[in-house]
Amino acid sequence: MLKQDKNESQNFWISYADLMAGLLFVFILVVGAIVVKTLLMQSDLQTIRLNLEKEKSALEMSESELFQKKKKLRELVKKLQASREENMRLSMQISMLKTQTDDLKDEISILNLDVEKKASKLTLSEKEMLLLKELLLESEEEANMLRYKIDIINKELDGTKAEISQLQTFVKNADARHELDSSFIKIRDEEIAQLEKALLLKSRDYQRVVEDLNITKIKIKNLTGIKISVVQRLKKKLGNSIAIDPKTGSLRFSSNILFPQGKAELKPSAKKELSRILGKYIDVLLNDSKMRRYIDIITIEGHTNSDGTYLYNLDLSQQRALTVMRFLYKQYPKNRKLFKRYLSASGRSFSEPILGKHNKEDKDASRRIEIKFRIKSEDAVKELMNYLNKKES
Repeated sequence: MLKQDKNESQNFWISYADLMAGLLFVFILVVGAIVVKTLLMQSDLQTIRLNLEKEKSALEMSESELFQKKKKLRELVKKLQASREENMRLSMQISMLKTQTDDLKDEISILNLDVEKKASKLTLSEKEMLLLKELLLESEEEANMLRYKIDIINKELDGTKAEISQLQTFVKNADARHELDSSFIKIRDEEIAQLEKALLLKSRDYQRVVEDLNITKIKIKNLTGIKISVVQRLKKKLGNSIAIDPKTGSLRFSSNILFPQGKAELKPSAKKELSRILGKYIDVLLNDSKMRRYIDIITIEGHTNSDGTYLYNLDLSQQRALTVMRFLYKQYPKNRKLFKRYLSASGRSFSEPILGKHNKEDKDASRRIEIKFRIKSEDAVKELMNYLNKKES
């Protein structure tokens, strides 16, 4: 349903943009017609001027002919004046049409931007929904685990209540029959008191588990939105020119672009690419205070394919990650304090290959540099999972 709404919204704005483009085309045709008419009028004016010059050369004619010529001259002057007035009017119309055309162009540009923004928001909303669904499934699993514990405690409580009921019935029967002496009854009373105390402790445990469940739900609800908001803000800052992973916000470069085969020195063309993309990526994460407060660490990871031994590729991947970090230190000296606090480099050899068709390694895609960041909320999530694991034990 969301996708259908999205398509309908996009079709509406595209149709509106086409309509405005058609109106702009009509206005351009009108302006062209006016310009042609103006050129024709100028040609007529040139002809009139030539006729006037001929009339001046014929002043030696007879008075009757001169009178006729003067009369004709006056008519030509009137026509010239009317032509000038018409020309001025047409010039004003052309100016107004140009202004209207510029306004229409601006309006079409604004509409196109609105269409792109709304399409981007719709796409981003779908990705948010997928990620939220995954997080919701994890939260439901943890909630089910806590419900299972509560069920066990309830069963224990039911068993304890049944045992107390049996003892109370037994004591009542004993009192009725007077078959037990006072000391035995006293012992039974003490046992009942102990069982009631145990029941109270079980009730407290049950209440504590319920409180833990509510606290866990609140923590999960607060933590699941942080990663999404950071990725959203990062994508908004970078725009469409830099592609990042929509779920994790990580950035990936192919080693084929950055390094020669089997080497850890950057290609000359790679430095320009790193400055344009990686520099802006790191700058948004670290120099934007609203982003940096969530960042725990940014890791530059080097990855290779499985050609060669693991240790050889481990050394090569570490050297490549270190080369990229050195480039950042050299290119952005003002950020070295932030780099020291947040940036790290790591080689992964071919431990995390990229799989292609038939679940086989894609060797070209596996040769890569990845820049990943970990948000501080992930530490809180780990603490939350440790807390739940302790409760299980």
